Amino acid sequence: MTATRDATANTDVLVVLVSHDGAPWLPRTLDALEAQTHPALDVVAVDNASTDGSRALLMDRLGEDRVLVTDRDIGFGAAVAMALDARGPDGPGYVLLLHDDLALAEDAVARLVTELDADPRLGAVGPKLRWWDRPDELYAVGWTIDVTGRADNGVDPGEIDQGQRDQDRRVLFVSTAGMLVRREVFDALGGFDRRYHLFRDDLDLCWRIWLTGHDVEVVPDAVGLHVGAAANYHRLGQTRFLGPRYFAERNTLATLLKNYGAARLVSVVPLFLLVGVAKVLGFLLTRRVSDAWQTVRAWLWNILHLRETWRYRRRVQSRRVRGDAELAGLFGQIAPRLRAYGEVMAAWIAGADVDPAPEPAHRTGPPAEPRSMVARSLELVRRRPSLVAGSTLVVLILAAVWPLLLPGELRGGDLAAWPDSPTAFLGNYVAGWNEAGAFGTSTAASPAQALLGVLHLAVGGSTYLAPRALLVLPLLVGWLLALRAAQEYSRRRPPRVVAATAYTLSPPVLAALTRGDVGALVVFAVLPGIVIGFATLSRRRSDASSAGRAVAGTALLTAVGAAFEPLLFAVVATAGATIAVVVVVRSTDRRWRLAVLARIAVATLAPFALLLPWSWELVTTPQALTSAVEPLGDPVWRWLLLAPDTAVFPGVVAGVGFVLAGVLGLVFGIRRSPWVVTLLWLAAVAGAVAAWWMDRTGIDAWPGLGLLVTAAAFAGLFAVAFAHGQAQLSRHAFGWRQLAALATVIGVVVSVVVVAVDLVTQRWEYYAVGEPPLPSFVASAAADRGDFRVLVVHATGDEVAWDVVDAEGPSMAAYRLRDEPRGLAWVREGVEDLVSGHDPRASDRLGLAGIRYVYAPGQPRDTAFATAMSTQDGAEPRPVATGLLYELTSWLPRAVVLPAEDAEAVATGGGVPDLDEVQVLRRTDPGTYRGHLEDEDAVILVAEPNDGQWVATARGATSSAQVDDLVRVNTPGAGAVVVSHTGSTARGLAVTGQLLVVLLTISLALRPPRFARSFGGREVGT
Repeated sequence: MTATRDATANTDVLVVLVSHDGAPWLPRTLDALEAQTHPALDVVAVDNASTDGSRALLMDRLGEDRVLVTDRDIGFGAAVAMALDARGPDGPGYVLLLHDDLALAEDAVARLVTELDADPRLGAVGPKLRWWDRPDELYAVGWTIDVTGRADNGVDPGEIDQGQRDQDRRVLFVSTAGMLVRREVFDALGGFDRRYHLFRDDLDLCWRIWLTGHDVEVVPDAVGLHVGAAANYHRLGQTRFLGPRYFAERNTLATLLKNYGAARLVSVVPLFLLVGVAKVLGFLLTRRVSDAWQTVRAWLWNILHLRETWRYRRRVQSRRVRGDAELAGLFGQIAPRLRAYGEVMAAWIAGADVDPAPEPAHRTGPPAEPRSMVARSLELVRRRPSLVAGSTLVVLILAAVWPLLLPGELRGGDLAAWPDSPTAFLGNYVAGWNEAGAFGTSTAASPAQALLGVLHLAVGGSTYLAPRALLVLPLLVGWLLALRAAQEYSRRRPPRVVAATAYTLSPPVLAALTRGDVGALVVFAVLPGIVIGFATLSRRRSDASSAGRAVAGTALLTAVGAAFEPLLFAVVATAGATIAVVVVVRSTDRRWRLAVLARIAVATLAPFALLLPWSWELVTTPQALTSAVEPLGDPVWRWLLLAPDTAVFPGVVAGVGFVLAGVLGLVFGIRRSPWVVTLLWLAAVAGAVAAWWMDRTGIDAWPGLGLLVTAAAFAGLFAVAFAHGQAQLSRHAFGWRQLAALATVIGVVVSVVVVAVDLVTQRWEYYAVGEPPLPSFVASAAADRGDFRVLVVHATGDEVAWDVVDAEGPSMAAYRLRDEPRGLAWVREGVEDLVSGHDPRASDRLGLAGIRYVYAPGQPRDTAFATAMSTQDGAEPRPVATGLLYELTSWLPRAVVLPAEDAEAVATGGGVPDLDEVQVLRRTDPGTYRGHLEDEDAVILVAEPNDGQWVATARGATSSAQVDDLVRVNTPGAGAVVVSHTGSTARGLAVTGQLLVVLLTISLALRPPRFARSFGGREVGT
């Protein structure tokens, strides 16, 4: 200590102590200042408009001549300038900036001065900071920022100071809480930017010190105990009104604008704003509206003061002697932060072994021989089973679907042509009159359309990536969530990995992928997440906050899955009811039962509310869920074996292993986890029975959907078997138990391998890549005469299936859209007369529905359908490479204006007027047609089902549609006319309400409400 005193005895230091409402900490701060071993200290304090007695305390301890007083809070930088002005320019060469909540060790100033004396390149130094009330715990060891301005104090939360950070000396900036700065450097830089008031003034000053050729350093031997009162909300000051985040965000952006070089600034500002927008959205989603507003307000301040900031920038850049590249090592990297987030997420998904074998503390004996590639591979599998399995699964899936990855439009199963822009999905979803299907309809579109639009937007609007992502991403998401769900049944990673992989490579998943069943793939992806949610909300040791997240998460995942496959409503409701019964039977704690029942009720009913009004229309129109599908007629046992007799399933061999896994889980788990095993077996049987029942009752859903529940239950039972089997087998000598377990494992592996081989050798017959759905000239014909429709017919023997699409073919924007029954009824009668040959003018009735072409892809020319079409007077054959194509000679575009007498003739079946004699209205928006009328006595016909909400407007006059099957409106007068559907306002309000409910649910999932978080780790009912 004496050596330090001698080395610095002749160096005068001016201490500028700035205080604002610091009475709780000032006595200790002043005591520490008086105890300093460095003798040459001149102290001046600035009381920054304190209201808690700090001023009197300072005057009592320092004397009135050493205390300056302000009548308002002028900020830290201005207070320092006030003190330096009072002492004049000829004062001490070193200035110690001190906060009122920092207690320095007795030798701290001496050590800081010694460091400045020893190295003339140093412009500023600062102490190592520990927490005020936890003196062994690090607060900060210097500071840095990443390229976007996020500050990092260089220590981990709760890190104990054991000297591990003492080697990192050069830092971007040190805190003004105890910064020792050369007076000449400080004055040359112009001091602090007085606009900052508080926060990031230290970053700005030290950055400028570096730019002018000086260095900044932490002196780890100098220690200070810091409260961080303003940053930790112990003292609000100006932040009481504006908020601490406002000052931090505002000053950070201003500092970046001033100090970055031009080249770096061009790339940093957009990144800063991108991260900022994500931050604001995160604040809003977690209901931290104040933080979001403070961030936006900070940006607005910088915009309003941009001219002033630019003037500061010119001054800074004119003194620059170091480039950004020279200082790059002082800045933090974004990559480690992202990697840390990824590691946390991976740990949440994959988990870890509860009781891993300890590694030896040291090696004894001779060094080990180099290991072979096989040995290293086996070691990697043992240590990183999730990584190995996940990577293998990705390679397997990509290798299997490579024919679908070829360039070109991908169609097949539920996949149709994707719109050119994501706004087509979202526009159709919001529109009151949706025209994505065969006929327009005012019925609510499935929220799946909005989700498809979000997916399309997420892949950058690529029509190539969107359909392929819709097939592949559910497999990966399902595997990850299944890996997390398996933690509910097994404590070790290997069985969890095997269970998740078996679920992903199960027969119903292969069948759904083979036939392009998008709904089943989405259900496969969300089902493990729903399992996690129900397990968490019904687990007694779950705290209220976790349970709240589980309820919101379960509701969201159920809503996503039900938007694509409505039968998931029934699956979740059944699961919730079953768990509720178990809770009531098992628990005698009334409070606990009520809490769980309330959670289950919300988790099962909230998805229905999230999908309103579409979900309500499902209930009121149950016929939308029925169809006339020919049943397979397989017995229940084949469904339980995951092997119905259809080409899309790999066969009985693939399903036997899953049943064996279920039996093994029953044998090993029934004693340890009776309720879990019972529920899983109930789920397995219920899924198989549901699939069998759906096959026979004509439900408009793929029967294999129920088998996803069966496969998930068997995978869970397999994890249960491993969770309890090892301990049970170790208690018995080698015998039938071990053989049965080995046989089951082999059976599961064989089943997974069979499915994997079937996947890789799949011919993908349900898909087409690069083949247009309609002959190319059909789509181009829409430009010459107006919008039209195409009747697509598939005739096999006496069976005729048909569909109506627009000129560009079927669109993915029509996914799950229920066609207007009246529109289909128009066509159904005409098609029946067309294929039967009873009416040679049946094509005229189809022409009134806007149908211009009849197309039978792949249809031979010698069939009954071709014969029937040859009898139609108004159908002209057109040449195509394959199949049959006919153009109807009498047809009308979607919206036309007819003379009154022609409209009457059309209404009474008198035929279709010549297309050259009608005026065509052009479609501008969904449900809107525009044109210019010359004749006041005319009739507008729109080939859409009339739901009574169509009006025509011209020169302020309005006419409503007449009661008829199709839209028929008398013209309200000559001039510009608009024919529109009036349901857009109500639909817009409904979608807005739905969006608000969805955002609220997401917010609750991300950040449970305060009443839930207030329970902490306390169990409900205990």
